[in-house]
Amino acid sequence: MSQHITQIKNRKKAVSGVKKITNAMKLVSTIKLQKFRNQMAANKIYSDTLSDILSCVYSSLNEKDRKYFEVNNDVNKNLYIIVSSTLGLCGAYNYNIFEVAEANIKSEDDAIILGKKGISYFKNNEFTKIDGFQDYESINDEKIIQVLSNSVLSAYNKGVYREIHLIYTSYKNSIVFTAKDSCLLPISPKINENGYGPILEPNGKELLKEILPMYVRSYVYSKLLESEVCEHASRTNAMSAASDNANEILNKLQLEFNKARQAAITEQITEIVGAANSL
Repeated sequence: MSQHITQIKNRKKAVSGVKKITNAMKLVSTIKLQKFRNQMAANKIYSDTLSDILSCVYSSLNEKDRKYFEVNNDVNKNLYIIVSSTLGLCGAYNYNIFEVAEANIKSEDDAIILGKKGISYFKNNEFTKIDGFQDYESINDEKIIQVLSNSVLSAYNKGVYREIHLIYTSYKNSIVFTAKDSCLLPISPKINENGYGPILEPNGKELLKEILPMYVRSYVYSKLLESEVCEHASRTNAMSAASDNANEILNKLQLEFNKARQAAITEQITEIVGAANSL
């Protein structure tokens, strides 16, 4: 009986240690979630404004200058940028990304995989992996994001791909976030239904050369930032659930401990009474 009580104590100690770790990870993820969520809200104003300006530029372009707004039908393969996490313990965050990627990417397509979890998962898939971005870990890797944006824009400009897609996680709130396949290039502009737009200087074609690299980088950055927010939200939820489970286990162990201790006390009393009666 005493051995059973000792086992329960050891289990309680182990579960309490795990609970401390999950609580600490939850706290860290919650702080990061708040930080990047504020950053995402501020960035949304910039990215939406840039998208509106690009739509105005589109309305002033001739048909022959709209290649960045039209599918390149001369080739059949697409490029996919897959945004996964580098760290684990974030629930179904990576699984949902992998599910969308496997449903959309074909064997003839190319893929750029961001995050060590994605690199590990897709290492044996048939589609071609483009190396050079394995070191990406978070939205703080601004140099890699800049190189990535320039690389995909250059590839589309040369007619290497039919379309360029970005598979990321879209944020709705701290509980609901969904893995999505979003088309980066060609661009889908907002159509001006009024039939008129602002006067552009010097002209739409020249402005497009300046704004397009900014737009692509802003688009990639905003989606990676949104994915980062979802990753921390998912990890916060996972650690919160783990802490709740630890509490449930501790409560059950405490009840089991009380029963075992009461049984041991009863056994000792019985032995004492039996010994007294035998005298």
